[in-house]
Amino acid sequence: MSGEFDDVQEDDLEVLPPEPGEAEAAVGPRSDEVARLTAALEDKTREAREAGEKYLRAAADFDNYRKRMQRDLADFRKYANEQFALELLTVVDHLGLALKHAAESGETVQGLQQGVELVFRQLGEVLEKFGIKRFSAEGDLFDPAKHEAMMQVPTGDVPENTVVQVLQDGYLYHEKILRHAKVGVSKTPERTLPEERTEQEGSEDE
Repeated sequence: MSGEFDDVQEDDLEVLPPEPGEAEAAVGPRSDEVARLTAALEDKTREAREAGEKYLRAAADFDNYRKRMQRDLADFRKYANEQFALELLTVVDHLGLALKHAAESGETVQGLQQGVELVFRQLGEVLEKFGIKRFSAEGDLFDPAKHEAMMQVPTGDVPENTVVQVLQDGYLYHEKILRHAKVGVSKTPERTLPEERTEQEGSEDE
């Protein structure tokens, strides 16, 4: 069969143009798809631009908030003890008045002592008002979380490691140890052998 077309030349072939309807049908769907994709791209571009603007605004707002919080925190730290300082000034005023009154009236040492004791009690009340309170230590068993041992006191009157002397009071700040109490702690006296006791007594007699 192939022999039937051996004599056909390329010029003898007639190319028929596409029908008008066929060309429009081929181009129409493609152009619609391009238009749809272009519109979708524009929408996504607009959404990305709006999202970027929102992010920049949010970042700026957060940065302003952070700076404002830093300023507020700095002011809080700086003036946190303002009320406490104001209360202390009242105690200072009373102490100054007590000293001035003692100097002008020629009060005795006892009168001055009473005035200072009054101011001391008032100062303790101010400290307690702000959560600073002295805690007792004498008679308690030694607790390194609350006490700082400064010396040992030989005694058989109390159990060993008992606080028998307070050298400096300890204070609490609410539930926290603000300052350890400096204390003297009991220890069991060393036992003296009878021979050593006799020698000691003999040396004392001499």
